Amino acid sequence: MAFSGYWAMQFYGMYKNSSQLSFGERIYNQGLDSSGSPLQGRTEGDIDFKDANFNCAQCHRRSGYGSSEGGNYVLPITGASLFNPRSFDRADLFKKLFKESQSKLFWARMRSAYQRPAYTEESLAKAIRKGIDPSGRTLNPLMPRYQISDRDMSGLIAYLKNLSSQNDPGIDNQSIYFATVVGKGVDADSKNAMLSTITKFVEWLNLETKGNQDHPNFSPNYRSDFAKAFRLWQHDIWELSENPADWPKELQAYYDKKPVFALIGGMAPGDWTPIHRFCEQNHLPCLFPITELPAQEQSGHYSIYFNAGLALEAQAIAKYLSKEIKGDTTDSIVQIYRDEEAQGQIPANIFNAAMSAESPLKSEKISYKKIEDFRQAWSEYKQNHSHIRSLVIWPDKLGTEVLTELALQPEAIERIFLPSGMLQKDLSTFSKDFIAKLIFAYPYELPTAYHPHAFRVRAWMNTRRLPITNDRIQFNSYYALNLLQYSLEHVVDHFSRDYLLEYIEHEAENALNPGTFPRLSLGPEQRFASKGAYLVQLGSNRSIIPISDWIVP
Repeated sequence: MAFSGYWAMQFYGMYKNSSQLSFGERIYNQGLDSSGSPLQGRTEGDIDFKDANFNCAQCHRRSGYGSSEGGNYVLPITGASLFNPRSFDRADLFKKLFKESQSKLFWARMRSAYQRPAYTEESLAKAIRKGIDPSGRTLNPLMPRYQISDRDMSGLIAYLKNLSSQNDPGIDNQSIYFATVVGKGVDADSKNAMLSTITKFVEWLNLETKGNQDHPNFSPNYRSDFAKAFRLWQHDIWELSENPADWPKELQAYYDKKPVFALIGGMAPGDWTPIHRFCEQNHLPCLFPITELPAQEQSGHYSIYFNAGLALEAQAIAKYLSKEIKGDTTDSIVQIYRDEEAQGQIPANIFNAAMSAESPLKSEKISYKKIEDFRQAWSEYKQNHSHIRSLVIWPDKLGTEVLTELALQPEAIERIFLPSGMLQKDLSTFSKDFIAKLIFAYPYELPTAYHPHAFRVRAWMNTRRLPITNDRIQFNSYYALNLLQYSLEHVVDHFSRDYLLEYIEHEAENALNPGTFPRLSLGPEQRFASKGAYLVQLGSNRSIIPISDWIVP
């Protein structure tokens, strides 16, 4: 009985700790107490609130390492930061002191001799409720004073004690580990363009890192402070089978064998959702995969994309048409897509939802499995519709064959809207009159635009004898790698995945854009760096001619 009682107490203790951490996590990230009610308290001295948006992560971020915005520096509240005496590390403050525009008050505060003692559970509870730190100083009025029960306070403090208390998996004293997911069936040339760029970048960066490791005191006022941050990059390729249902267990097997700190790039046919879900479940950053179908789930935190792919293109076409129609219900819109294909069904559904929100006009659909099915369905549709103003096609591998069928009777169609991927197809067999009917979504920068950084990227590739076979894929891969490197420099030795993502959000808009997109930027919890698209047509010599402004749905 004594033995059973001992284990019962152990189990109860583990359950209690787990329950406390769960309460604390919900308070910290969601702003909900143990009863599910929003947090309440007072801020700025006299503003009362009861609002879940006043959660800790809004300012201190999910990592707990704080933030800097508008001259306001939010201090770290990780376990190591709170429960040790305060000490300012020059490497940690380097970016905020020298790379951001800060107020004089901030500069003075960071250089002051004031150091507070370590928090205890009691003094931390007092700071959260009353705004008084362990030395008796009053905290900034921006810091809310929370009305929080003893039970919830215990949970929050337990969570803070564990917050970013150790490095995340995928890191050791010498190396940081990354992988790139490649699915079977992707275009071989595109895959090679991406992987060759990653390989050259890792080789180049490791040469530089090795030099820094070998000469840590070469510049004692700079490099010696950052020596603890230097890691060699180790990069693997995770190859997936052709069956998406098997991807989760294949990814987990790779991860169990050798955990990585983040996935960089990536390419797989069809819907990226299985890979997205794996990354979310494992709290694994997935940085800028090359995919037409990013996951549409709203709860994603760890996956960052260049744009929303076909979903964005569908919304841009819908917005263009809805503005043009302006309530004219006599217009006709027909969507054509292949049944049971994600490249057709997903954008078609998103297009319908976007049109329903913007216009009273609903689109009809023609779906098919084989090209023979399409021929019959198209023939039957034309018998009752002699003229169609707008066709929207979501083609997959049969896209050119579908256009060939439509080109047999071009007079029946006024214009045809297509995704940007069709610009890569051979359209030389079609007449100029038929090509003039084609309108493409184009979520990229126009070829005539000027981006200075593009010359630097091209020069980098040329000096490393990296053939530029697909400049869009290679430039995008370089951007993702460069942004990852730049962000890791500022993470220093706090290897938290959440902290890395927070720096990526902050730095994405820096002067790194190689010109593939007009602008790349991320705000807190934004996961698509480019938000819009043009509508374009083909001119002479396949030149791109915009027929719309940059459309942000």
